[in-house]
Amino acid sequence: MPIELLIESDRSVYFVEVNVKPRHGDVGNLLSKLDIVKRCYPEKEVIGILAGVWIGREVENYAKEKGYQSTSARAITRN
Repeated sequence: MPIELLIESDRSVYFVEVNVKPRHGDVGNLLSKLDIVKRCYPEKEVIGILAGVWIGREVENYAKEKGYQSTSARAITRN
């Protein structure tokens, strides 16, 4: 099970999956991995994050049905 990004703070664990264009299966994969991470950190709140460049409306709605919140973010890059 590859982990893309795991951040641990005093109270929380953030588990991040990154895909350019997430699909329904990516939401399911994240849920499966979150179950494992939650067992490893039972004393902390585990927050799953699925990040992508293009997240289609169907995938966004599916993720919301599974309990995820939708946010948008902008990045500033420098070459």
